[in-house]
Amino acid sequence: MSKIDKKLEQIKLQHEIQEILRNDNGVSCHFDYHVNLLSEDETVKLHLLTYNERHQEYMLLHVSRGASSIVCLKRMLEYITSGHETSTKYSFTIQWKKKSETQSHTSYFWGSSEEEVTRKFLHEKNPDDYTFSVTRNPVA
Repeated sequence: MSKIDKKLEQIKLQHEIQEILRNDNGVSCHFDYHVNLLSEDETVKLHLLTYNERHQEYMLLHVSRGASSIVCLKRMLEYITSGHETSTKYSFTIQWKKKSETQSHTSYFWGSSEEEVTRKFLHEKNPDDYTFSVTRNPVA
């Protein structure tokens, strides 16, 4: 596959992920790539961030790893379309607000534990800037 074909595949996968998330809950998504030069198998780590215009915050949706950005994007697409609906992942609700603001917000996450969804919510944030509570949603 040529360099141009790989770039086109990467763009198509990103677009597909963006469309799924926009249509699902109106958020935009952003692809934060990290390179690990010491690994031969998982040299790329992709943080998929979502941005919600209503509360003007971004949060971590999921992390995938692979030998290339395309592998990471394919794994991310698989997670979004079916991967989080496993017996080891649960739906959580986080009620939160910035301490400097008065308005509260509600956000929803998939994860295997309260600790995992708290890490997703607080990704790259100062925990002292927020008050929040996490509740595991009942299984339907």
